Amino acid sequence: MGPPHGLSNGLPGPPTDIAPQLGRRGLIDRTEYVRVLEQALRALGYEEVAAQLEAASGIVQQPPAAAAFRRAVLSGDFDDALRLLPSVAADEGVMDRAKFLLLKQKYMEGVQRGHTAEALQVLRQELQPLRVQQQVLHSLAALLLRSPAAAGAAGMMGSPLAPAGAGTTSGDSAGGVSPEQLAAGRAALLDELQDSLMPSLLIPERRLEGLVEQALASQLDHSKYHNCLHTRLSLFTDYQAGAEQLPTEPSQVLEEHSSEVWCIAFSLDGRWAASASKDGTALLWSVTSSGRLEDPRLLLRQPVPCQLVAFSPDSQLILTASLDSSVRLHEVASARQLRQFPQGQEAVVALSWFPGSQLFLVATHKQLSVLSISGAPHQRLPSPHSYVYDAVVGPGGTCILSVGQDRKIAFQRLSDQRVELVGESGTVTSMSLSPCQHFLTTNLADNCVHLWQLPPGLGGQQGTAGGPSRYVLRSCVGGATSGFVACGAEDCRLYLWSRHSGDLLECLAGHTGCINAVAWHPRMPHLIASASDDGTIRTWMAAAAMKGASLG
Repeated sequence: MGPPHGLSNGLPGPPTDIAPQLGRRGLIDRTEYVRVLEQALRALGYEEVAAQLEAASGIVQQPPAAAAFRRAVLSGDFDDALRLLPSVAADEGVMDRAKFLLLKQKYMEGVQRGHTAEALQVLRQELQPLRVQQQVLHSLAALLLRSPAAAGAAGMMGSPLAPAGAGTTSGDSAGGVSPEQLAAGRAALLDELQDSLMPSLLIPERRLEGLVEQALASQLDHSKYHNCLHTRLSLFTDYQAGAEQLPTEPSQVLEEHSSEVWCIAFSLDGRWAASASKDGTALLWSVTSSGRLEDPRLLLRQPVPCQLVAFSPDSQLILTASLDSSVRLHEVASARQLRQFPQGQEAVVALSWFPGSQLFLVATHKQLSVLSISGAPHQRLPSPHSYVYDAVVGPGGTCILSVGQDRKIAFQRLSDQRVELVGESGTVTSMSLSPCQHFLTTNLADNCVHLWQLPPGLGGQQGTAGGPSRYVLRSCVGGATSGFVACGAEDCRLYLWSRHSGDLLECLAGHTGCINAVAWHPRMPHLIASASDDGTIRTWMAAAAMKGASLG
């Protein structure tokens, strides 16, 4: 197959006194560097410049067999690609998989052209001898019963039966597949084949772009204060961000509640905020484009405290829960109550929505219930704990995450009620799922905040806010890239940590009572709100945003 380095095109190589390694640390192989430069030049349309670099360096981008294989795949000449495969395959162990991918594409394109006999021949004489699972063969055969357009759609929609964009031969748009879609599909096939090929022979597509993007992304990840949604990065300087990007400056003090404020939440579209108070009220706030909470409207007034609010994913509905053991559904636009859901004598400890905004979870200390906004009962779930403290709907709505007295986080799969338990170091009093649904925070009675990366079992970070807590405190994950964790404490301070490192970044003073809940705005990373026993809601803004700099 040829050596991986120093691929020659017959021209004299570079002078022998040139170091084979480049960079300050000597980590870059010179030959590989030249080859990815040649590839990048060709991707930019500078074919002549790439050829000149090959001639001057004596290093070709890829050997003839690899170049021929790439051309064969992208042109749809699958017979030639199969002939060349042994010369570019990484080893014998991957040959069957690579053959299957090529033949599957060949079959799909035959189906899409309406060449049923040819496609059937590929299926019977070429795919079947590869000992493919019968279920896969049956699924492929079923495509013959569809129209070419339907088969083309199956390929274009990323069906497991074919690479996305599988189509007809070059320049052919039969079956409703355009040449552009066809080219994209074959490029996707080449990417899928990459794991089976020798990277030293066939360089992954746009490799230099990928490496540069990795470097830029690493700069963002290692900038502990990075908090911009749209950051313009330069190749000429390293990215740096300062504390002025964090929401640390006091902005508003809202005093509409007459007692302790227990919950604060933003809608996912960012247009609304809601608060719940011991005074028995729930208020709905408008959030302006400048990040101010204005025009409070009364959602609820009860003689007992209101402890929870939860916006639907589409931001059209909101749930409230009071200590009268009732959940109420309200319309956001009108602030009008639509329906009430009594929960017997049990206090409601959690509200959480399923995707689609039609179903929601209600947790009491003794049970978990899935309810419909129509009022019809939907499902009662067995509780993984003898006494539930909090619960949320998991990523994608496929599971329920809950905590209880047993010091364990339960992951309860809805399809079969299977439960996986993850131990915690102490009693968990509350939990919060990040808007991106990749991270879970748990608040412990000792005032530690633990960060878990989902799915469960992946490591996390830990932070401590003040001393042990007597109350239920609610933390959150937020920021431009969900890069921060925020939580209040009984010491009246608001703590901000880096999600990446766990380092404490800021400790904000202002409240005069325990901070019960914190919410990070999902669309404006420079805005957070905190709710306190002092009866106020405070908002905090990034200094850069207050000065007029764009952080969105």
